[in-house]
Amino acid sequence: MKSCIVVVLLLVAAHAVAAQISPEFFALHTISTQDPWPSTVGVQFSSWRSVSSKVTWADINTSPGVYDWSHLDQLIAIARQNGQSIMYTFYYTPTWASACPTCTCNAGNQTPGGCYPPNDLNSDGTGSDQHLIDFITALMLHEGPGTLKYIEIWNEPNVPTEWGGSMAQIVRMTADVRSVAKSFDPNVLITSPPETGDGKNFLKMLWLPAYFAAGGGQYVDVIGLHGYVNNPEDIITRVNNTTAAMAQYGQTGKPIFITEGSWCCDHSPIPVAQQPGFSFRHYLSMLSTPVSQYYLYAFDSPNEGNLWDSEQSNITADGAAYQLYYDWLTGATMTQPCQPYVAGSSIWTCTFSRAPNYQAAAVWDTNATITVPVPSKYVQYRDLAGNVHTIQNHRVQIGYTPIWLEN
Repeated sequence: MKSCIVVVLLLVAAHAVAAQISPEFFALHTISTQDPWPSTVGVQFSSWRSVSSKVTWADINTSPGVYDWSHLDQLIAIARQNGQSIMYTFYYTPTWASACPTCTCNAGNQTPGGCYPPNDLNSDGTGSDQHLIDFITALMLHEGPGTLKYIEIWNEPNVPTEWGGSMAQIVRMTADVRSVAKSFDPNVLITSPPETGDGKNFLKMLWLPAYFAAGGGQYVDVIGLHGYVNNPEDIITRVNNTTAAMAQYGQTGKPIFITEGSWCCDHSPIPVAQQPGFSFRHYLSMLSTPVSQYYLYAFDSPNEGNLWDSEQSNITADGAAYQLYYDWLTGATMTQPCQPYVAGSSIWTCTFSRAPNYQAAAVWDTNATITVPVPSKYVQYRDLAGNVHTIQNHRVQIGYTPIWLEN
């Protein structure tokens, strides 16, 4: 029964609504300037996000009226030289400006007080907010119009170790960032605070609707969320919950970005053998939603993403796999979004095409390794180790890691 339905699904897929996959979808974080820039070692991407690069508000604005732009300038110069746009995350209050300057944030891994709002902003959102206004003014004066494509407001505001302020305060901060930044550069896009997801398995979105209800939506151009999940396909549910919140509060039509994500979570990577398959399934799942840009975390993090081995100074198996599926996907048209063949099935598939006559399909099984028949038009398949296999007797073996069928 499973095999027959897989064949039917692959055959009818070409009749679905099509969408071409843009290189803009693929974006990244980098951690260390001691590692090569990703695109110089063949890892192509369109946009760079500043989180984890030591260029927060606290890193730069070291005391009132004092700014150290050197590290941010270095990173922006590298990104622009290599053709990437910039997402600057406005985040982390300097200790001297914090409403709680002695409070521990981010498990003590950053300076005290950074996860709290500035001390000139009241809990109801009133106050001068001059510390923020001064910093954004200095940032825009220093960088000039056109340098920053996106300014993201904060980081994971639903996580108490990242944000200890009120909803009224973060909405006010969003409004002030927007007002100042757009006065210097009307084309800069403001990205909403990115929720990680709430509730069982981190799939519900409870913080985002509250942000919209408090008026935050009117100040943002892009809706952001984070994409850490236990199972790659779970991201579809989280995005569906995001679009539902957007529809409820009149935000439909704005771009949706996943501004950070990988496998889940808390500094404990999944088994190395599963990592390439997880990431490919994660990308395929996001491409099956309205998400238009995804910032993988991170190029040179051994815990998540893991495209580059800093100790060995080489591309990892994850990085080599990324290079393969980037080439397979970019410029292709997704003719059928990824989905199980019936509700609850462990077999997933999605289909693709290129002009003039190329057809492909990704197929995998989330629970088992099984052999299934495929339509006769598929004559070979590729795997994430870089091998090409001739399909024998119209049957292939599938498992945790997707394979790429081709006509």
